[in-house]
Amino acid sequence: MAESRHYFIGIQIPEQLAHQIKADIDKRSELSFQKWTAPIDYHVTLVFLGAIPEDRLNKISELLEQLSHEMSAFPLKLNEIGVFGQIERPRVFFAKPSESKPLMDVREKVKEAVLSANHPVEKRPFHPHMTIARKWNADHPYIEQAPLRKEPYSMEVSSIALFEIRLKETPRYHVIKQFTLHK
Repeated sequence: MAESRHYFIGIQIPEQLAHQIKADIDKRSELSFQKWTAPIDYHVTLVFLGAIPEDRLNKISELLEQLSHEMSAFPLKLNEIGVFGQIERPRVFFAKPSESKPLMDVREKVKEAVLSANHPVEKRPFHPHMTIARKWNADHPYIEQAPLRKEPYSMEVSSIALFEIRLKETPRYHVIKQFTLHK
């Protein structure tokens, strides 16, 4: 049986910045997780699409292209650390971007584009994050982490991307189409 493809829309973390973040995380010997995200796969998901018919994916792509002309580049800062799941044994360890109006506005516009293409969007509240690792893997409990460094990592978000997930590859997340923010 053929494996169905899954997709999401997100913000790609620039490679140089991703490697700097990974180098800083590697200095923390107390972290023990089963699965680590490769720096080349660092991203902030805006909307997860999952499996989707090709015609609907094409419609979403068209809408994102139109939308990109209405959106401006904006700064994004990453520094805070967080977890999902039980605090003692988290299932996801992540870096959290500073919440900003431009980030939330872009997310809302992308969400509306997906909905207007008649594709469902997860109903849970949106918590922007960049997954670093999964599945706590130690006998001792996870200890809450300080920010990654004194000054946040900063980047300019000048595009959003449509990604295809390829679970058996590295990189795991492949940019299918990039949408430059033009305004």
